[in-house]
Amino acid sequence: MAYFVTFGAMPVPIGNEHPDLSAALEEACRLIAGGQTNVAIQFGDGRSISGDDLVACCSGEKVIGDHLFKKSA
Repeated sequence: MAYFVTFGAMPVPIGNEHPDLSAALEEACRLIAGGQTNVAIQFGDGRSISGDDLVACCSGEKVIGDHLFKKSA
């Protein structure tokens, strides 16, 4: 399954799907650093990571991994 990066008030996928998490994280961190809001990485099965967890992964406080992805309600 692929990873998709989304952002904005009405989250829409941008760019291409990423086959690995590190590439998706790199794109998400670039968006966060550029001031985008509501940045998230979506996994193909409906799980995602966003908010403080994603920011912490971009800053190196946390290590990104599937264990941080949560199923959306």
